[in-house]
Parts: sequence; structure tokens; C-alpha cells
Amino acid sequence: MVWLVRSAILILYPRGALPGAGDCNLDTFLRQFKRDVPFLVWFGTVAGALIFHLTPLFTVFVPLPAFLLPASLADKHALKITSHPLYFVRQPVFLVKMCAGFAWGSDPQVRAKFGLRPLLEDPRTWRQS
Repeated sequence: MVWLVRSAILILYPRGALPGAGDCNLDTFLRQFKRDVPFLVWFGTVAGALIFHLTPLFTVFVPLPAFLLPASLADKHALKITSHPLYFVRQPVFLVKMCAGFAWGSDPQVRAKFGLRPLLEDPRTWRQS
């Protein structure tokens, strides 16, 4: 299911003036994210990715999963699904965006674009306290 989340993230965080999610060592991050978060958070993230990929028929009126859409339609779909008026449709996709934001915002390339120092190495001690 990591591939499903990854493909949704790549659409939600495309490369532009700033690096995209694909430039941020996403595969390593997603493996660690899956390992570190509670099951329900991972389940919600996968559910959000599934909703994201299965709803282009209702947002851009094309009967294809989001990962098969051309870039312009995928971008339109991302905008419409993340601003959908129904909370229970919008919120699971927000979990995918949250996961992507953690990966993207902690990337040294992205932080450098904003004039921020790279984050320190994670000491991995939070589980011990």
C-alpha cells in the first residue's frame, strides 16, 4: 500500500518553483512513517490515498484513477478533492497531505529554499521516555 500513498503524494506535491515530494527521499520516509505511526494513522493515510485515487470521476469527470490522469487534470483533481465541502471526503486526503508535508518540510533542499538550516539527525529516543 506504500505505492498507493506515494503516488498520491507525488500528485499533491508536484515539482515547481520548489522541489516536489519526489525530490525528498520519499520511499525511505514512507517506510519509517509506516513503522513509527499507530496503525490507525497509517490506515487513515492509506484510506485517504484510496479516496484520492478513486474520486476523479466526481471531481474532474474522468473515469480513471488519479495516478493515470494527465498532470493538468491531476492538479485540478487535487485542488477539488482537498477543498471538497464534505468533511468525511476531505479529511482522509488531509492525512495524506500531512504525511507528505512531514517528508517535504524536513527535506534539506526544501529547507534551504526557505533559508532554514537542515534538521538535526533524529535521535530516535522518544520511544524510550
